[in-house]
Amino acid sequence: MGLSSLLKQGGKTGVPNIPIKNFWKAGASLLLLCAYLFVAYAASRHQAYYDPYSLSGNDKISFEKAKVVSVESEEAKKDEKHPGLLIGSQNITVRLLTGGRKGSTFPVINNLNYDTNYYVKPGQTVIVSVSETGDGKTINVNVNSPDRTPFLYLLAGIFVLLLCWAGGRSGFKSVLAIGFTVTSTVFVFIPLLYIGVAPAAAALIFAAVTACVTLFLVGGFEWKSLVAILGTVGGVAAASGIEALFGMLTRTSGYTFADTDSLLAISSHSGLKVGSLFFAAVLISSLGAVMDIAISVAAAVNEIHARDPQADGKALFASGMNVGRDMLGTMANTLILAFTGSSLVMLVQIYTYNMPYFQVMNSNSITAEILQALTGSTAVVLTAPLVSLLSAKLLPLLGKGRDRGEPDGL
Repeated sequence: MGLSSLLKQGGKTGVPNIPIKNFWKAGASLLLLCAYLFVAYAASRHQAYYDPYSLSGNDKISFEKAKVVSVESEEAKKDEKHPGLLIGSQNITVRLLTGGRKGSTFPVINNLNYDTNYYVKPGQTVIVSVSETGDGKTINVNVNSPDRTPFLYLLAGIFVLLLCWAGGRSGFKSVLAIGFTVTSTVFVFIPLLYIGVAPAAAALIFAAVTACVTLFLVGGFEWKSLVAILGTVGGVAAASGIEALFGMLTRTSGYTFADTDSLLAISSHSGLKVGSLFFAAVLISSLGAVMDIAISVAAAVNEIHARDPQADGKALFASGMNVGRDMLGTMANTLILAFTGSSLVMLVQIYTYNMPYFQVMNSNSITAEILQALTGSTAVVLTAPLVSLLSAKLLPLLGKGRDRGEPDGL
């Protein structure tokens, strides 16, 4: 019996059916994502108003990849109070692997201190800064950091493989959704903010489009996905209202960011609206959790309705709320823990210095973090009953074709 026969009789032989059209769909989806990435990247290109890598005159600085050829000498010892740190220096020789000076070797003093504690060995790849005068007569090379990109790409590859292995087709669709979200964030959303689109409008449009693409990809073109999208938009809208109100009451805005000075400098040469940036940040940070609970509740209610088409709206709403209640605690806690993780250094400093309560609770950074965490958590809490209500009202109407044996979909 040939392979084709085995594939056709997958149910009997234990070999799964693998429709060829699925491979075509996967390939077409990847091509579409790559095309979108190319177009978005090309459209987002712009001329920086200020080049921080051009020094006085024709002097310039660049960051290149280099390989450590040898370590001539070193004086390094462990810090007495911090055994994980080395103090001292290394005299090394590096060969540039990229840039206009590719192939050239340079002696470098690799200082080991609290800021740049990168102990290197021969054969290791590092990132170096190359400072060059306009006449090319003076070149200074310094170690900037280890070359971390291969390991970051490796981790990303492992994540993608595990997601596809554990999730199958849904996992592959999730990868596409992640690719779309990252591309849209970097090459669409940020450029929109830069050219002067109102951050609130940009964030709401971004949230709606991202929810549509992600939920239709993951949930399929079914009514449950549409209900989840409506619930997500409602949850994000609720988050926007909460942030607008309490941002006004606490006088928290983009002007209270730690990097306000640099943002104001950028805004003077672009259309960036600094004051509304915090509003956009809150909406974007809550989007993932809102989408998560929306599709979970909608899928649960959809499954219940599929098994019992005679279930009335009240029973479906109660079922959705039961699912939502089980998720609310963990989802809200996820946002609070995310706040804790991002603010851990600041929290340690507050504890160490016994900072006064009124100073801590009214500081710009703490107020912003609390607003972001509680606004996102409140949006999650409101999304569960909203999606339950939408599912209970819409799924029985939209899914009437089930009773006649028609496929459930848009």
